[in-house]
Amino acid sequence: QFKNISPDVVPLSTGTSPRRMPPHEHILQQEMAQSRADPSDKPKKPKLDVPFCIKRSKPIWLPIKAHRFAAYRAKVLQLLPQRCLQQYIDFEKQGQYAACIALLESATPGSLNVLRPATLVNNKPLLIETVLQLIVGYSGLCLKNNQGPVAVKLITQVIDNMSLSLRDLHPGHRTVLEAYLYDTALSICYYVPQDIGLTDRSEAFFQQASERYLRLNHPNRYCKCCLRAAAVLHGQGHLSEAEYYTQQALNKLSDAPVSSLLAVCYHNLAVHTIVQKRLADSVAHVRSYVALLRQLPKLTNSWMQQMDDSQWLILKAQEMWPQYQQQEGMRESQAQTKFGH
Repeated sequence: QFKNISPDVVPLSTGTSPRRMPPHEHILQQEMAQSRADPSDKPKKPKLDVPFCIKRSKPIWLPIKAHRFAAYRAKVLQLLPQRCLQQYIDFEKQGQYAACIALLESATPGSLNVLRPATLVNNKPLLIETVLQLIVGYSGLCLKNNQGPVAVKLITQVIDNMSLSLRDLHPGHRTVLEAYLYDTALSICYYVPQDIGLTDRSEAFFQQASERYLRLNHPNRYCKCCLRAAAVLHGQGHLSEAEYYTQQALNKLSDAPVSSLLAVCYHNLAVHTIVQKRLADSVAHVRSYVALLRQLPKLTNSWMQQMDDSQWLILKAQEMWPQYQQQEGMRESQAQTKFGH
C-alpha cells in the first residue's frame, strides 16, 4: 500500500495562483517587505551587487505532506471515552498536543500513548500507526502556528520512544513508518534551526530515513530526503555537504525521465554552487533546469517564481562577476599589506 512517490513534486498550474512577477520586481518587493518588518530600519532599496545575489539565492524546500490528517484525527477521537473527549478537544485548541497524546492512555482499546510505550496496548499495530500519523499532523500544525518548540518536543519524544512503540508492527510496515518519522524530524530541523539540540541530530535523521527509503526501493522519496537534508545543511552553512547530498539525488535520477524533481535538483545545485562562488558551475546548472522546465507541463506560479528569481540572481551575478573579482582581489592585497604579508 506504500509505494514510491511520483517524481512530479511541484504542483501544476491551475491558472488560479497569483501571477508571476518579473524577478527583479519580486525580489525588490520581498526585500522591502523584510526591511519594513524591522521597525528600527527605514525601508531602503538594497544595493544590487554579487554579495546581494549570493545572499538572496536559496534552495527550494520540498515539504512533507501530512497524509489524511482529518481521517486519523476522527479515528482517534472515536477511540476516546466520552468523559475524555471534551478535555482532548480543549487541549487541542490550546495547542497542547503532548497532553492530547497523554489522554490516549484512557482509549477504549487500551493505552495508545506512544510517548509512554511501556504502558502501550499490545497487538494493535494499525491504531499505533494512526496515532503516530496524527502526531506528524500535529507537528505540522505547530510549525504553522509558530509553535516550533512544541513541534521539536513532540517529534523528539516520538523518535526516542520509537523502537518500543513500533514493536508490534510488521517489519516492512515498521521500516516505512520509521523512515517517515525520521524524515519528519529532519523537516522540523529546517523550520526550527535555532534548536541546536535537534539540528545537531539532523545528519543522523537523514542517514536513518534515506537508508530505509533505499531499502524499500523508493528512489524518489530518497531523492526528496537528500534535497531536504541539503537545505538543512545549507541553512547551517555546510555548503559543500549540501551540494554533495543534492548531487546524490541527481545521480539517483540519472536514468529517470524528465520530472519536476529533476528540475529542483538542478535548481538547488545552482544555488549551492553560487554560494560557494563557483560561478561557471552555477550558470551551467541554471541552464539545465531552465531547459528542463521547457519540457515540463506548466508548473504552479509560486514555484516558478522562485526558479525565475534564482535564474535572474545568478545571471545578474555573472554580469557583475569581473568587477566583483577585481574588488575582492584589491581587498585581499590590502589585507595582506595591512598584516605585513
